[in-house]
Amino acid sequence: MLIKQFEEQTKKLLNEFYEEILLFRTSRPTTALVEDIKIDSYGALTPLKHLAGISIKLPNVIIIELWDETLAPAVKKALESSNLGLNPSQEGKQIKLFLPSLSKERKEELVKIIGLKKEEYRIKLRELREKLIEAINKKHEDKELSEDEKFRLKEEAQKVVEKINEAFDQKEEQKKEEILNS
Repeated sequence: MLIKQFEEQTKKLLNEFYEEILLFRTSRPTTALVEDIKIDSYGALTPLKHLAGISIKLPNVIIIELWDETLAPAVKKALESSNLGLNPSQEGKQIKLFLPSLSKERKEELVKIIGLKKEEYRIKLRELREKLIEAINKKHEDKELSEDEKFRLKEEAQKVVEKINEAFDQKEEQKKEEILNS
């Protein structure tokens, strides 16, 4: 039971890491860059994907087709204040974002930031493992687990941690490749 919960938590952590690094911009456009940007619409913060159709026009343009043209100023403002560093241009209900190619320095900076993000998530993973080990030790002290069971659970937890760390490394390498080769 404890290991199942731990596996679910670690998979959730891995997904959060993956979603976070997806937002790092490469020279290739992706809708993930803008779809979750919060727009002030009708007094509430709403993700852009709920207010517009978002498409890609290769090689380097993101097209945002607003369903309500009156939201265009709010969308432009949100896009300009996002950390993407892009200038949106508006044509009626359509907003276009042109992605310039990244400089070598910017690519290297992004790769470093991704490495730092991976370390943040590894720390979160270690914290989850520590909580699990505390729970295992408490169950052992309360005589709910035998000594053998305690060590078996700790070994299983370590295997899960190693598997997730490998996945972190793999996702990081994929994104690095994508950035450096774009």
